[in-house]
Amino acid sequence: MKKISIILVCLLVSVACFAQKAKFGHVDYAEIMKVMPGIDTAQTALLNYQKELEEVGQKMVTEFKQKEAAYAQLQNSGASAAILKVREDEMMKLYKRIQEFAANSEADLQAKQVALLQPFQDKLLDAIKKVASNGNYTYIFDITTLAFHAESDNLTNAVKTYLGIK
Repeated sequence: MKKISIILVCLLVSVACFAQKAKFGHVDYAEIMKVMPGIDTAQTALLNYQKELEEVGQKMVTEFKQKEAAYAQLQNSGASAAILKVREDEMMKLYKRIQEFAANSEADLQAKQVALLQPFQDKLLDAIKKVASNGNYTYIFDITTLAFHAESDNLTNAVKTYLGIK
């Protein structure tokens, strides 16, 4: 039993001696994303798409308000119940279309954001992996998610340099 415990202790000591110390680094992901070439064009395209969706939605809301005002006039003029029912149905259909449009446009906007920004994110992650590999880093963290990073190298500038950003 003593021989086994001595062998285990020797094995653990030798593994500990040869084990590589973990090397930690961090980057400011958001800072790099802000200055990546072409990101401003992608963000402008995204904002333009968002404005287009908002304009269409606003037109639908304006149409609904007009129908609502026309309905109120009919109601005050003593229109028949059948006419009022037809107008109510029209308003309800338009209201449902507005709700569906709002839900679909939110999903479309998110899909557009992914489509426009994914290439930049992929390029940045590739650069981080290359810098980490070249520097023999075990872990690279995004600074925005860290509460503390005393023994960690800031690799933000190294990643920017790798990407050709000054």
